[in-house]
Amino acid sequence: MTPSISAVKVLLAVGLLTACQGASPAPAFTLSCHSASTATTRQMHCIRTDTRNGEVLRVDLTKLPSTNGPTATSPGPAGRYQTACEAAASAEQADFYCVRLDTGSGEMMVINLSKVALTP
Repeated sequence: MTPSISAVKVLLAVGLLTACQGASPAPAFTLSCHSASTATTRQMHCIRTDTRNGEVLRVDLTKLPSTNGPTATSPGPAGRYQTACEAAASAEQADFYCVRLDTGSGEMMVINLSKVALTP
């Protein structure tokens, strides 16, 4: 027995609806970090983009809160957080920086890597 065209359309619609309900919404904010280093200086630069209206902001890392313990917060939907890390090195010194972004609210935090738990 061959299904009717209307039955196939209903099955396709149900499949698409189910797939869309399980998909996470696009994040409201994204984060991109890169180092700019020379032989004598090193620095990390981050850019936060509002994906809803295209606004791009430079991030002043010196004004972000920093972790002093565990980084976990209350549970939320998958995809809520994004972390960008980058190494900045000069001939004399190298630093590794990480910034965590809440993709829904845009809130950012510098991760104090010496306070973050290790995984095997």
